[in-house]
Amino acid sequence: MSEERRRLGEVLKRVLPEAAKPVRRLTLSERLIWTALVLVVYEAMSSTALYGVTVSPTQASPLLLNIIFASSIGTLTTLGIGPIVTGGLILQLLVGAEILRLDLKKSEDRALFTALSKIFTLVIAIFQAAAYIFAGYFGTLTPNAQLLVFAQLLLATIVIMLMDEMVQKGWGLGSGISLFIAAGVAGQIFSDLFSPIVLQDGYFHGIILAIIQGLTSPEGIGPLFIRHVAQRGDILGLLSTIAIILLLIYVEGVRVNIPISHSRYGGFRGTYPIKLLYVSNVPVIFASTIFTNIYYLSSIVWSRYNPDNSNQLLNLIGTFTLQEGATQPVPTGGLAYYALGPSTFTDASSDPIRAVAFVGLMVGFCLMLGRFWITVGGLAPERVADQLIAAGMQVPGFRRSPVIISSILRRYIYTVAILGSIIVGLLASLANYVNAFGTGTGLLLMVSILYQYYQILMRERIAETYPALARLVGEE
Repeated sequence: MSEERRRLGEVLKRVLPEAAKPVRRLTLSERLIWTALVLVVYEAMSSTALYGVTVSPTQASPLLLNIIFASSIGTLTTLGIGPIVTGGLILQLLVGAEILRLDLKKSEDRALFTALSKIFTLVIAIFQAAAYIFAGYFGTLTPNAQLLVFAQLLLATIVIMLMDEMVQKGWGLGSGISLFIAAGVAGQIFSDLFSPIVLQDGYFHGIILAIIQGLTSPEGIGPLFIRHVAQRGDILGLLSTIAIILLLIYVEGVRVNIPISHSRYGGFRGTYPIKLLYVSNVPVIFASTIFTNIYYLSSIVWSRYNPDNSNQLLNLIGTFTLQEGATQPVPTGGLAYYALGPSTFTDASSDPIRAVAFVGLMVGFCLMLGRFWITVGGLAPERVADQLIAAGMQVPGFRRSPVIISSILRRYIYTVAILGSIIVGLLASLANYVNAFGTGTGLLLMVSILYQYYQILMRERIAETYPALARLVGEE
């Protein structure tokens, strides 16, 4: 069986596009340069409109999916990292649930996993590109223009996939996916802080510039506390963004330390840390992806079969209205209306039932998906106990048995998983109601990613300063 997998992996490796590894280990400075170049290319793609499409990217609605998948509708990054993330999650679920039996400790199985991940990415990209065109997100296109747009979206996905692979193979730091998400959220926050565009209320979009403008005007800064305009950029959002970032930094450092010792070397003692955000932001990504796909699928159904909202059965899925000059319909009722949730303080206060319902849906889905991810993501107490036993570790005062260690871990893992899922669910939903810059989900992802990059940079710096230590821990 392993030989067959090896051969299949080699065949797929020859057929599928692949980024080559660097011939030598690059220095930290070189990897930082390559990381910056990849980011510049991605940002350039986000600013390049699709050839043959007359819709301006600025007409697209700032949906949650655009943040999670770092996409910009109407540009080469219309699909963003969506196909890569979705394909990877589906494949990870198949492996975690043992529907697809792969041992990722073996090189041939890892190669097959990588190849299958690319195939899933391309299949999902084909489906999503066709769905965008079919739903009319690029306006009315001729058959030739549809083929041209489809080809651009598919090729752009391949380029993004290769850039992500290039970063992960040692050319850059971290992963391209994390880099693109963090840069997208940071860009939105920077725009809400310093954008010089003047909005309908006569103030600058960027709240810093708007405050300076207000201090020199007769109206003062009173109108800037809560701005009833479509875009974010008010004092409420500034204060809430600072508070949420500080809270997330604190929560990232909260953990339960379980004492462990080496079974052979009694003098070696340490701790096994269980983070409060044990399941990280995976439940929010899952839940947000589900909610936003409900919007997309229901909008496709609406545009094709219920454009006048006259079908009572289809109205349960979602009713919409298409505003003048817009390309994406706005939900007005049904499941899509509550699954998308309010995006600003004004929206939440105008429909509190919808606001409460969205918080309940988000927290409920995060709890369910967090528990599910522990089982299929290799985070279950039994898996962790097996890893500790394999590393020669044990809990002092207890027998070195997987059953005993897993029972000890179970007391903490499921508790912190529930608390962590509730915290990220509340932050992801409630942050929008206080006009937080970059949305709650965006802030969750950005802080988590930046914290990971901080750890990577510290590890790389130590590896360069102490090469012998790097060889000892397998960095080289």
